[in-house]
Amino acid sequence: MQFTPQQLTGGPKYHHRTRIGNWNEDQELDEIQLKNFLAQKESGGLIVTAKQQQLEECLQPVELSDSADGCLRFGQRAMLFSQQALGFLSVNPYESVSKTSEAFTMTTSRRSGPSVRNAFFFERVSEDDGFDDDAVHYGQEVRFALAPFCRKMPAPAYLHSEMVTALAAAKFSRHQEVTSLSERIGETKWKVLYPDVNQRFEMDGEPVLAGSPVVLQHVQTGSFLASDDIPYHNIFGQENEVHCHHYLSLNKTQNLTSEKKGDITGDYALRRQGLPNIWTVRTATHGGEDFQQ
Repeated sequence: MQFTPQQLTGGPKYHHRTRIGNWNEDQELDEIQLKNFLAQKESGGLIVTAKQQQLEECLQPVELSDSADGCLRFGQRAMLFSQQALGFLSVNPYESVSKTSEAFTMTTSRRSGPSVRNAFFFERVSEDDGFDDDAVHYGQEVRFALAPFCRKMPAPAYLHSEMVTALAAAKFSRHQEVTSLSERIGETKWKVLYPDVNQRFEMDGEPVLAGSPVVLQHVQTGSFLASDDIPYHNIFGQENEVHCHHYLSLNKTQNLTSEKKGDITGDYALRRQGLPNIWTVRTATHGGEDFQQ
């Protein structure tokens, strides 16, 4: 096998058709590379083709449920909009997380169109929760479910969180990690709370209005679902991280003074909820006008 001085100093400078140096091997290598390219293109193995297929699977449009009477009801499909990150809660089935069951990362995306990755079903945790109708009430336990939509997510997935450990924490902020889990367990239970702490106690048990701001509390840990301007890059571009954390006001609330007077008890939450904890529920008939881009 012979090589020209040009090839020895940095690669082929002549085309193999000039029949100089190692031209026969160069020609065979080009043919092999072309065959590999055509085979990958045929099977969808090219990186560009695979990414396009993933985007098409995850961005399939869906229809949100109507809320004609203005109330949220179990079984309805809606979107959750973060007031701080200005994006919709979304799943990425192509980025898995190590859990006891199949789990996937959650982010907030600026894509405002309803799709299979950002439209959640409201699922009732228990029929014996003290409410007779199918409306979602403040303080009632719910699950947020995503319907299966691709080969990576063949079963329904539920919004999930757990205590911070050495192996479970948000990727960048290191707060409480939030994922979507393909198993209906205790760590997938949430409560819908009224955002204003001064009226939260009085609003407990009232129906949740569609298109209204809410706070979502994780039942098992007591922390609140949140999203902030923390860039998170994935196949959809730059999105924002989702986690659980208490974003509370630092203002003095005079709790001890009010307790001494008998105005409140120790279980009252008086610190104002921060904007990263505020979410808006969007349905087909309510909330959409706030997100026009």
